[in-house]
Amino acid sequence: MFNRLKQVIAALTAKITQEDRNFVSFYLSSPAEGLFWNMNVPDQRHALNVAYTALDLAKSHPKIDAILLVKCALLHDVGKIKNDVSTFDKIITVIGHRLAPSWAKKWGRLGRGNKLSNLRHAFYVYFHHAERSAAMLRDIGECPQIIEIVRIHHKTPAENDPLELVILRKSDNMH
Repeated sequence: MFNRLKQVIAALTAKITQEDRNFVSFYLSSPAEGLFWNMNVPDQRHALNVAYTALDLAKSHPKIDAILLVKCALLHDVGKIKNDVSTFDKIITVIGHRLAPSWAKKWGRLGRGNKLSNLRHAFYVYFHHAERSAAMLRDIGECPQIIEIVRIHHKTPAENDPLELVILRKSDNMH
């Protein structure tokens, strides 16, 4: 629970530096960068933190494709689109998932409107952002390996998962 509290504080105080902007620009193509900058600042900050941590974790794995890893880290949440879900609704979805995960997943519905619809939409995005991200990456012609890693980053780990996915998950769980 303490980790979730840290995440809320991080979301409310998130900032992007010029160094972060340069980092994103260095690793991402222009279309991918567009998707990255179309996330809310807290989601951008989260993706950057995941990327920086993933790079650090990758140092002990000399055969890892660090460029692939960083791209996946920066793009893993692009399905969380700016102004699509409020910070308050995101907090409610995390609590709902923690208290009643089966119900929360079933209750989510795509589509915004009134307050209730917006909250249901937030639950939908929470549980389906990986697939949304993958579809958006497919639409811009991103590398199939990136699309697949992003698509399955919240799926149950498998024995044959690529190392980049394993490290992405570990880093994502740290933030």
